[in-house]
Amino acid sequence: MQRAQLKEFYGYGLIVLILIVVQSYAIYVAFTTELTLTWKHYVGFSATALTSILWAVRKPTYLFYALGLTLMLGYENLIGFTPSLQFTSTRYYVNNLALPVSYQDFSMYMLLIWAYVAQSRLRTMVQGLFTRA
Repeated sequence: MQRAQLKEFYGYGLIVLILIVVQSYAIYVAFTTELTLTWKHYVGFSATALTSILWAVRKPTYLFYALGLTLMLGYENLIGFTPSLQFTSTRYYVNNLALPVSYQDFSMYMLLIWAYVAQSRLRTMVQGLFTRA
């Protein structure tokens, strides 16, 4: 792999490692306190396991999509990583209709880090959308 590809690949590894550490902490908190893990936690655990397997077998293309999808689902509050699943709730207005919007702060930060690590791949994807073949 070239230097830029290695930097991207090990950046993904760092993100997966952070997710594993945070989820290990969630399991520790669940076993030592009254906190119960929800189905969102278990889906998050399995998504992280899938991305860590893809990282271990060195499939950076699939890892890019799997990690991005995992973090996006976490951002949309559909899967969970942190023990208490804290999220920010707000309202989005369309004319007079108020739509509730909630997102997890941790997943948003991890998604921003992922976008920084994968900026060259994302730039290539966007350029491919707007240029003629």
